[in-house]
Amino acid sequence: MFSNDSTVRPSRGDRAVEYRRLGRTGIRVSVLSLGTATLGSQWGPRWSMEPAEADALIGTALERGINLFDTANVYNGGESEEWLGRALKQRSARDNVVLSTKFGYRTDHCDVNSGGCSRRAMTSAVEKSLTRLGTDYIDLYYVHLWDRVTAVEETLETAIDLIAQGKIRYLGLSNVPGWYLGYADGLCAGRGLPPIAAMQLNYNLLTRSLEHEYLSYAEHSGTGLVSWGPLAGGLLAGRYRVDARRRTLEGAGRLTEGVLGATLSPFRDIVERTLLRLDRLAEQTGENPARMALAWLLRNPRLTSVTLGVSTRSQLLDNLEAANAEFPDEVMASLDEVSAPSTPHPYEFLAQEFQDLVHGTPTSNAREDGQSPMHQQRTN
Repeated sequence: MFSNDSTVRPSRGDRAVEYRRLGRTGIRVSVLSLGTATLGSQWGPRWSMEPAEADALIGTALERGINLFDTANVYNGGESEEWLGRALKQRSARDNVVLSTKFGYRTDHCDVNSGGCSRRAMTSAVEKSLTRLGTDYIDLYYVHLWDRVTAVEETLETAIDLIAQGKIRYLGLSNVPGWYLGYADGLCAGRGLPPIAAMQLNYNLLTRSLEHEYLSYAEHSGTGLVSWGPLAGGLLAGRYRVDARRRTLEGAGRLTEGVLGATLSPFRDIVERTLLRLDRLAEQTGENPARMALAWLLRNPRLTSVTLGVSTRSQLLDNLEAANAEFPDEVMASLDEVSAPSTPHPYEFLAQEFQDLVHGTPTSNAREDGQSPMHQQRTN
């Protein structure tokens, strides 16, 4: 079982975050990282900003100790990479940060091969990203999503070539099934290749499905785990009111203005229940819901970094407060309990009641009548 015991606190007083080792690599990244999808002018007012605002956002992140910056070739039509690269260059900060970007989505509607995970798509995408970012290497290069057709071997072999050429340092996988991750890592081990450095997945109080597979995989394999969507598109920021019975959503933001790709239905019972609990606990503690939701994530030692998606410098500063926020254990336990996901098959067989049928319990192991505890329980 892998143990990440390399968490370090920054020494400078003006820096707000700590650093954790990125999986099995030798580099450390800030536990709060900056997602830069909003850098650019192509996606409308809720997903873009002015160049001066973007520059100030990057500057503040650097000043506060963030050293992991995440983008993708499709964010704001490529402008996200351009603006991020320019801001880092202006501050001579490129070599002081860990820069991640992604490929996979189609970028040219006139070219059917501009998306996907093929050698052609990956090689073309990395060259264009390097140009937009104004750098000659990418620290962490993610497969943004699997295209359902390209063999894992083809993508891995291309990544190895790109690593050998010095164009990327590490390969990561984002939004892929668990079997894909395990198969890719197995191929790397079997062929003596560098392991997958990190997986990037949606994780927050309202989206906890990765706990059934990926958290355990991260713990046992040592693969880094970077989360995105920590505030569930703003649902956990305290700016919306949900009525699941009437199927109404009130509040001002991306969700009510229909400019956010839906990855979560706000009308699931667990959403309304969790938001009500979060609001009540925030009122009791005098904290805001966003910092509380972020603090819940940061308490998980198996998470390498939580990617913040902000639109303004003030949002970033507010989110950064979560890095040093301290909440009573019972408050975090309350959030954990109210948002707990249901257990799908076959993960119920990892529950204690079934494991007792394998290993026994102090009581059952001490039985003297010879009767198996299976006679006392219904089993499958």
